Amino acid sequence: MQNLDEKTGRWVEPSRGKKFRARRYIKRIGGGLKEVKRFFETIAEAKAFRNGTSVEKELAKTIRPTSRMTFGELVEHWKKDWLPNKDLSTQIRYTSYLKHFAFLMNMAVDEIEPTQIDKWIAHVKRPEYLNACHSTRCSYDHEFSVLRVILNFYSSRFNRNYRLPFIKDHQEMLKVKNKPTIKKDLTVDQLKAFIASLRKICWGTKWEAIYYLALMQYGVYSRVQEAAALSYEDFDLARNVVQVNKKVQWLRARGFENRIMPGAKTNGGKVLTPIPELALQIFKEWVMRSGIRSGLLFQLDGKIITYRQIEKRYTDALKAAGLPFRATHILRHAALTEAYESCKDLLTVQKLAGQRDLRSTTRYAKVRDQQVAETQRKMDEKLVSVWRK
Repeated sequence: MQNLDEKTGRWVEPSRGKKFRARRYIKRIGGGLKEVKRFFETIAEAKAFRNGTSVEKELAKTIRPTSRMTFGELVEHWKKDWLPNKDLSTQIRYTSYLKHFAFLMNMAVDEIEPTQIDKWIAHVKRPEYLNACHSTRCSYDHEFSVLRVILNFYSSRFNRNYRLPFIKDHQEMLKVKNKPTIKKDLTVDQLKAFIASLRKICWGTKWEAIYYLALMQYGVYSRVQEAAALSYEDFDLARNVVQVNKKVQWLRARGFENRIMPGAKTNGGKVLTPIPELALQIFKEWVMRSGIRSGLLFQLDGKIITYRQIEKRYTDALKAAGLPFRATHILRHAALTEAYESCKDLLTVQKLAGQRDLRSTTRYAKVRDQQVAETQRKMDEKLVSVWRK
């Protein structure tokens, strides 16, 4: 590379160092281009570098990963360094997904490319493999998301040049079967039918607590784990306030006990004032019937009610009432949908739900057939004068 002599205006060779500079662009491992510059003694070497004829092997060495870590070894590092920082229930859930990665365990991580992911998906979707899994499985979305987390961990900790082997097609390939559409718009009449069925199942038995729990869940617009964690002290009748700021953590794994944790599912919880009338009446009736004057409001033999115990009674009651619903979250959806229909104010519903994100609240702004008919009737009345003379 020659320098310009300001006095003479001529280009002269450098007094030291190599004479020629060449540059070229190479593709990055993660995409994009990178400019590379080199200095050479001869113009032939510079041209060779620019044209990529003599330095390809050297460049390949500089970007070739040196790690030969297997996926199984990576998982052990991930379990040791990353996973313990997560909530205990998340640790249990993520660990339960690892058995589905047996196909990948002996592979070198650097050699896991989109074709290997294709083969893994095909492996776990084999009929004989699916027969050994839960019959209701609709996809491997959850396992796929954990796989992404693990390989992202590898990319950030061990090999920054590693290109994640995921492509857009994989998301569709994960589907095993179409997920059934579950309607969650439980009307007041349907709620009455459900509660009547639940009362028949629970009344006069040790399951009465679940009957009152269901009513309370609807009354305070809560998730089932939040209603199950309510305590006697959460109700301040003097100030007409109820606090919903705890949740049951159902650790459905051997060796773990269910426990009460602070906060709601996604935030610190909520305070309802005044206490909703249904919740207030249910509270008064239940404490009189159960004799509870402190501690956990809904319990069985002094212990936290398990999720399976609640889910079974809810499911049996919905089935007995002839309602096409399932699961325990239906009551929260129903209560908040009914609240929106009463006030038509998303901000009010957001406060009742205890949600920070208004986008989450919009799911309760559902349109019912009778609302459409009533709106059309009002429009017809207003517009009738347009065509009548």
